[in-house]
Amino acid sequence: MEKQARFSQKTAVLLERVRRLGLSDEVLLASAASGDVKPLQEVSGDDSNYEDFFVYGETHGEQIAEGIRNGYRMKFNTIGGLQSWLKERLGREAETDFTASVGRIDGLSLTADEAELLRGSLASNWLMLEAPSGGEQADKASENEDTPGLSAPGQNGTYSLVLKFLSEKE
Repeated sequence: MEKQARFSQKTAVLLERVRRLGLSDEVLLASAASGDVKPLQEVSGDDSNYEDFFVYGETHGEQIAEGIRNGYRMKFNTIGGLQSWLKERLGREAETDFTASVGRIDGLSLTADEAELLRGSLASNWLMLEAPSGGEQADKASENEDTPGLSAPGQNGTYSLVLKFLSEKE
C-alpha cells in the first residue's frame, strides 16, 4: 500500500476550490500530467492564482495526481485555513454551520462519510472529537488515525476540531 499523499493547506484549499467550481478529477489529472494550469485558472476566474500550483507541489514533494486519485492528508492546519478547507470541500461555513474560536471549531454537523473524509485529510496537529448523542456535554476524543466513535454510515454526528496542544491543557 502506498503512503498517502501529503499536501500543504494552501494546495488542498486551492484543489478543493476548483473541484467545488466544477472541475472534474479527470481534467485535474490531465492538467497535473501536463503541468497546464489554464483549466484551473479559467474555472476559478480572478478568485485565485493557480500560476505556480503544480510547480509548488513538485518543488515541495506533493504528489498532486496521487492526492487527486486517492486522497491526501494536509501537513499542517491553521484555524483560518481549516475554515477555508471546510467551506471548499464540505460546503460548511463559520457562524452558519459551526463556531470557530482560538484553536477550536465546534458544532460541525457531518455525515459519517464526511467525518471520515475530514479525519483522513486533517493535519496531525488537530484532534477530531465527536459530541456524544443524547445531549451529554463531554466530548468523546478520537485521534485522527483511529476510527472509534464515528457515527454509523448514513447517520449524522456533531464534531469539534481542537488543536492538540489545547486539548492537553483541558
